[in-house]
Amino acid sequence: MKKKKTSKKKKKTSSFSPKYKYIIYILSVFILILGAFLAGVLLENKKIEKKLTKQENTIHKLQSKIHNLEKELTKKPKKEIVIMPISSEAKDYEEALKKHKKTSPKPIIKPVKSVKNTKTPKLVIIIDDVAFKNQIKLIKEIPYKITPSFFPPTKNHPNTIKYSRMFNHYMVHVPMEALNFNKPENDTLMVGDSYDRIYKKILQIKTQFPNAKFINNHTGSKFTSDYTSMVYLFKALQKNNLGFVDSKTTPNSKASLVEKEIKIPMYSRNIFLDNIEDPEYIRKQLKKAINIAKKRGYAIAIGHPHKITLTTLKNSKDLLNQVKVVYIDELHRN
Repeated sequence: MKKKKTSKKKKKTSSFSPKYKYIIYILSVFILILGAFLAGVLLENKKIEKKLTKQENTIHKLQSKIHNLEKELTKKPKKEIVIMPISSEAKDYEEALKKHKKTSPKPIIKPVKSVKNTKTPKLVIIIDDVAFKNQIKLIKEIPYKITPSFFPPTKNHPNTIKYSRMFNHYMVHVPMEALNFNKPENDTLMVGDSYDRIYKKILQIKTQFPNAKFINNHTGSKFTSDYTSMVYLFKALQKNNLGFVDSKTTPNSKASLVEKEIKIPMYSRNIFLDNIEDPEYIRKQLKKAINIAKKRGYAIAIGHPHKITLTTLKNSKDLLNQVKVVYIDELHRN
């Protein structure tokens, strides 16, 4: 009887064994797959977490920069000196100085000949490059005698003759050849031009601007340093009853030398007002011109029709009341 029971038991055990093995195998595979899936999920989560951390750091940095910018914006801005491109005459003068190996420009002061020896020093303020209507408006707002110097008419500024009629006192700003200037005006007088060519140009200017008493040179460092060219110019000016204001765009100008031979009204610039477009600088230059006028009887200052220049002149009553501001032709007449 015992043997029979034993055999039955063995049969029972052997009948369930394959099922359990199969189930265990399936579960093992499932666990492996689930483990791999979970591992993948965890790995992906780590990557995402790393990206999120990086993005958070970037956001923090950006927030910090924004905060610093906000601080800067709330600070009181410092006064800024805007340095604009230097005026054509001053640029021409700088190039001439380099060419002739000079260290620094000195004021050129022509001895007073036709100005009476009065106690009140005289100051002539010339505004070069005048060509447009808005410039006319600003010049007329200045409560002092300002002498505008108009470009001859070209396609770039065709209305200068018309604008000149709005003034009783003005000059003509005649383009002349520079040593090194890459934007010459149309119809510039050149070294090597014949006397006939120069005479015709001056005659044309006198016809176009009949009330003009003086011209001055726009650029011209090369032209005014050439003796022959200046002789031709002075002869043409003499025949047309015109005087010459030397803008002094070169320390080697032959104007004073030629004037000894060909007598015409002739003066030289002492100060450029606005090489830097800043009110403090312009006022400083005005003071220099006034000091020259006090020592020598008169001075000639040249500026340009920048808004900042004309506004500063308008608001410099405290300085200009120290001198008598006159037109260039009034200076010669006195």
